[in-house]
Amino acid sequence: MQRFVGAAKVLHSADVALFVATCPFTSQALSIAAETGITVVHRGLLEQWSAGEPLAGSPGVGTA
Repeated sequence: MQRFVGAAKVLHSADVALFVATCPFTSQALSIAAETGITVVHRGLLEQWSAGEPLAGSPGVGTA
């Protein structure tokens, strides 16, 4: 997560950054994401999203 934040925010000056992973996020990664405004999507939400469910407003989506 730390490298992703650096790449997204510092190197690319991203206004919106979405971290999608097929593995669970650690509590530390979720904390960093929340502190830096990174949107995280875990495997279950990825499956729902790929099946056509809208990402916005889904439980667990947003900054951590």
